[in-house]
Amino acid sequence: MELISKVMPILILFLIGFLIRKTNFLSKETIDGIKKIVIDMALPAVLFIAFVNIELKKEYVGLIFSIILLCSIMLCIGFLLTKIPKISNPVLPFVLCGFTFGLLGIPLYITVFGETNLPSMAIMGVGHEFFLWIIYMSAVKLVFSNEKLSLKTLKGFLTSPLIIALVLGITVNVLGLSNLLHEQPVLNGLYVTLEYFSEIATPLILIVIGYGLSFDKEFTKYTIIYVIMRYAIMLTVGYLIKFLIIDRFMTFDKYLEYAYFTLLILPPPFSLSIFVARYGDEKNAKLVNNITVATTCVCVITYIVYVFIAI
Repeated sequence: MELISKVMPILILFLIGFLIRKTNFLSKETIDGIKKIVIDMALPAVLFIAFVNIELKKEYVGLIFSIILLCSIMLCIGFLLTKIPKISNPVLPFVLCGFTFGLLGIPLYITVFGETNLPSMAIMGVGHEFFLWIIYMSAVKLVFSNEKLSLKTLKGFLTSPLIIALVLGITVNVLGLSNLLHEQPVLNGLYVTLEYFSEIATPLILIVIGYGLSFDKEFTKYTIIYVIMRYAIMLTVGYLIKFLIIDRFMTFDKYLEYAYFTLLILPPPFSLSIFVARYGDEKNAKLVNNITVATTCVCVITYIVYVFIAI
């Protein structure tokens, strides 16, 4: 019964977002504004708090590089699969790798396992964010506009609110300054403000995602093929890397196990369709949106089933 009460908010918040779009209760511009608040303010607050309080271990360095390796292998497999005429499409490498870590992974994990155990999920995202900004985005620009790695891409990485929050959180943790956030009145006031922001992140994110759930039937065939390919290859490669590499230098506790599985079932980055539309064409952008919507639905269903089985 306790699990049902933890899982229900996910479905209810998705439904609220879906109904908001269907009834035009809020405009797309308003939702985009809410999304900006979440991405630039609420999510960074969540990550900062998580990394301030995480118990840093040397094994995490290997885990971070393992996640980068996983994503890079998936990207390479995607490029190899484009050589097969029947499934070839320039978006294939990018829908096979990468994750909607912040906008879906974090809220799903928090909803069931709580913010207390969020560090287990947060550490999974460090390597992914490096991969996403440096390798993934550079590859997207190279494929769709022949633009190579630029200072603009590096600037985007260094000025990303998520990256800044992550680096600041780790820095405060390593320097042993976390106590000041609770003992010094001004710093404590700032910390409490961040806690307020972190508390609104999960419900707003799930509502925004529910709002964006729309499907174009024109691309159903390729959507089904790519979704099956993504999950089959991702879970296979993901657990091979865990068994052959990660398990050799660290042992996962149950919350890291939950976090790793959650990471592997996440959809590709929600921002991909925007970048494909900007650097590629509208048709492929619609295909990517379809794949993102389909994988989001599969992810949520799989996650709920997994929670009932694993816990």
